[in-house]
Amino acid sequence: MLPESITKVTDHLMKFPSMGRRSSQKIALQLLDQSDLEFQELLQDLVKMKQEVSFCGICGFFSQNNLSCSICSDRLRLNHQICVVEKPTEVIAMEKSLIYRGRYHVLGRLISPLDHIFAQNTNIPSLIDRIKSLDRVELVLFLQPSFNAEATTAYIREKILELDLGDKVNISKMAQGLPSFYNIDTLDIETLAKAMEGRIKV
Repeated sequence: MLPESITKVTDHLMKFPSMGRRSSQKIALQLLDQSDLEFQELLQDLVKMKQEVSFCGICGFFSQNNLSCSICSDRLRLNHQICVVEKPTEVIAMEKSLIYRGRYHVLGRLISPLDHIFAQNTNIPSLIDRIKSLDRVELVLFLQPSFNAEATTAYIREKILELDLGDKVNISKMAQGLPSFYNIDTLDIETLAKAMEGRIKV
């Protein structure tokens, strides 16, 4: 019924999380309804974002022009506290709590032997390097509940003990106030704040 070009754009938009055909088609039609100037500005901003945005070389969060991210550049942040997450978007969720003033480390992926993903395929090695460079560390694990999260937690704990870093590292996880199965990206601010305050030792 619709022209093929609209269908193709709809199909591309459907590749994004939580985007069904109906909502994707609606966006495609809204794009078509934009003025030529608005559409060109959107295209330019998309290209600019793709060219300029990368990942921070320290923590793995989003950064601009290959520089350190705004969080790693903030001197008021607590150096000894590192919140470990899987994805950069989970840093955004955590920041909404307004209670955490430490730093972050984005793993990129969790250990998953069945998928042939091991520690060296994640950002765990760079996390260990950060730990070595500090006098004391509290790792706050904020990982989506799963077998892979448990495997990743166990590896990090064992690696710290193996390198004899246990005396200076305290590992905790956010648990109190969180439901048994939760989506990090959709947790409300109050729940996040309570979970941070009530974190427990791993």
